[in-house]
Amino acid sequence: MKYGITRTNSTPSKSLSSFRRNIDTLFDDFFKLDSSDLFESQWLPEIDVIDEGGQILIKADVAGIEEKDLDVNLENNLLTISGKRMEEKKESGKNFVVSERKSGSFTRSVSLPAGVRAEDISADLKNGVLLITVKKGEQIESKQIKIDIK
Repeated sequence: MKYGITRTNSTPSKSLSSFRRNIDTLFDDFFKLDSSDLFESQWLPEIDVIDEGGQILIKADVAGIEEKDLDVNLENNLLTISGKRMEEKKESGKNFVVSERKSGSFTRSVSLPAGVRAEDISADLKNGVLLITVKKGEQIESKQIKIDIK
């Protein structure tokens, strides 16, 4: 069998490392998958959410994504940013030493507080940063409702 575990006179940490490599190889060969294929997205843009009192700013790092490949949606106070970064074509004849830039689809969601005004949401893309500005409306903390007797 190709995937045997052998005992050697080595330290426990070396044995565990060898065991892990064998198990990883077994799963990769069995499922014929790269572990990155197990997830819907290979990358997620980093985001900041800033509460400025009267408005909320959401900044997302989306360098390399064109405006046409981005979507911002608000539904039930859940703001969702989705998009796709296209993989660059690697030119033949070039020898890449390291290639860490990720591509693929992503989705990020931010729960917004009650009282945001959907009609006052704006989004701007500049220098690879998507800036979404969400204006807050009047938020009702609580209210006693009078019951009319008829």
